[in-house]
Amino acid sequence: MPASPFEPLADDAFLSWARHLGDRLLLGLGETSEENDLLRFLARVYVNNGEIPSELVAPMVQKRRITLARCYMGHFIGQARKDTGLRIEEAMSSSPPDDLEPTGLTQVGNSSIQGLQRPEVAYETAEAVQDYIMARYATVWPVCRTHNLGYHPLLANGTPAWECSVGAHRTAMLVDDPCATLGRH
Repeated sequence: MPASPFEPLADDAFLSWARHLGDRLLLGLGETSEENDLLRFLARVYVNNGEIPSELVAPMVQKRRITLARCYMGHFIGQARKDTGLRIEEAMSSSPPDDLEPTGLTQVGNSSIQGLQRPEVAYETAEAVQDYIMARYATVWPVCRTHNLGYHPLLANGTPAWECSVGAHRTAMLVDDPCATLGRH
């Protein structure tokens, strides 16, 4: 009889290791469900490396955040270029993990990207790009076509969206997530 495939999300040793990492690295793991893309990422790290210490996992988590933020930044700046006609430059920086920032610091414009799960990174990056465009180019983006006013980013039920402050209506921030396959390794 063939062996069952290893399922880290159902394994007590993996979950204990992940919780320990969460505490040490301030990961805010949240639900331990299949929908948690950070937990799925940690499961792949675990399967490939075993119970490695937090100081070795921290740069992997930072690299994942940088990869996702860079992808979302490119996506949102691309949309803003198309919508505004401006030649908007990309602005991203990072610093390595340390005692104050256990998974490093990632910034888009002057805004820190602290989320670790894909929806949080998308939402925070959209807000950072919006702030950067306003500060650097004195331009409101994106704009509600109905009310001709700026949208505001929102994370509603784990889904990033744009919300109009006047009409209180929402539009999808990501129709097709351009970064859905990134940050898995």
